Amino acid sequence: MRRVLPRTHGFQRPFGLWPEGFGEGGALPEDSEGFGEGGALPEDSEGFGEGGALPVGLVMDPIKISKLTFAYGEGELRRPVLRDVALQVHAGEVVLLTGPSGSGKTTLLTLIGALRAMQEGSCRVLGRELMGASEHERVRLRRSIGFIFQNHNLLGFLTARQNVAMALEVEAALPERDRLARAGAMLAAVGLDGHEDKLPAKLSGGQRQRVAIARALVGEPGLVLADEPTAALDKVSGGEVAHLLRDMAKSRGTPILMVTHDPRILDIADRVVAMEDGRIVEAAAA
Repeated sequence: MRRVLPRTHGFQRPFGLWPEGFGEGGALPEDSEGFGEGGALPEDSEGFGEGGALPVGLVMDPIKISKLTFAYGEGELRRPVLRDVALQVHAGEVVLLTGPSGSGKTTLLTLIGALRAMQEGSCRVLGRELMGASEHERVRLRRSIGFIFQNHNLLGFLTARQNVAMALEVEAALPERDRLARAGAMLAAVGLDGHEDKLPAKLSGGQRQRVAIARALVGEPGLVLADEPTAALDKVSGGEVAHLLRDMAKSRGTPILMVTHDPRILDIADRVVAMEDGRIVEAAAA
């Protein structure tokens, strides 16, 4: 029986659009249900300007962190994973976060992405202080961040165009026809012209990750956070995806913070930041 694909209009964002692979051990944090009921982001974007964006002309460091400390567990089971972290990412900058497994990279990324509640220190993202922020405030901030993951996490029953258009569902005033048109234009921009109406199963690994990049950028986010986006790709595809992401973000002035173990893509960075045992141990120009 042929499955009828749902229209994106009024289609509540499935939780699977935000993957399991964005936390320690691959799981989303327990406090991140605030993507909204059923995994959908809320429409409220108060304080961020139209569409959840920062006011036009406002220039600041999109990420500014100081004395950030975070631990899992309580009492005797408490395990510090981040210790007195300080980090700044400047407007339009591409920064790679490297280090061994367990060094705290993904935990730091989830805190910056407002997927976890802060414990100690200061973390300002796109002008918003996350220390003490409510779940509702963190949900609103996430609307202005584009996320890219190791696994593309595309919905298998939606076409490439529909997957990208899903990222625009939060713009309630935007007609479905316009969402699909913007999605198609973004897919063309990432080199997938002619593939818009294919299901993910009909795309290569590199093509699926290009769709994920288009989905992250179509809403014109103020920041892109990427967690190992090339780890599942071969050398050629990984290099192409990394350079495409860099070029697309640079052309839009969008800063990127990317966690990676992939030494093949270090050349895309303006700066490489190394972590070890929950601390930043090195920050150097690429």
